[in-house]
Amino acid sequence: MAENSNAGQWHVVYTLPRHEKKAARELELQGLVHWLPLHKVRKQWSDRRKWVEEPLFKSYLFVLVTPRNYFDILNTYGIVRYIYHEGKPAILRETEMDMLRRLLDSTYELEVTPLQLTPGQQVRVEQGPLMGHTGILIKQNSNQSVRVDFEILQRSVVVTVPLKFIRPLEDLS
Repeated sequence: MAENSNAGQWHVVYTLPRHEKKAARELELQGLVHWLPLHKVRKQWSDRRKWVEEPLFKSYLFVLVTPRNYFDILNTYGIVRYIYHEGKPAILRETEMDMLRRLLDSTYELEVTPLQLTPGQQVRVEQGPLMGHTGILIKQNSNQSVRVDFEILQRSVVVTVPLKFIRPLEDLS
């Protein structure tokens, strides 16, 4: 993440396909504050396997927007437009940024999918880097882990969390 500033809000921008790193580099060259969350993914080619860093959210980039740099960001190579949700700019809250940072610093296996909440029990993470966050229980694997759905940017971040770290919300009162 580039240097932080006290002014502005973290907005979400949409990039050209597979241009997240290029757009981030252009923002860096302009001295504009941005964040491109990356995670490691193991890729398989016909002749080898390799770990590569990929954007956690494809075609999305987070930028610290002030009235002064609004159009500079929009005119940056690789950036297509600002993202809006229900007619308002999509703003990344500090709590969401903190959760993403903790996810990226953890050893949890991450998978980002389009938001498709399936009916399930609401749970809270009671231990580990996601302690205190709630989500929807979407799958239980051999009584060893659960997959929890966390809503961010109208996407689901599916995280494998040890079963012993999860408690149903109704048991917490």
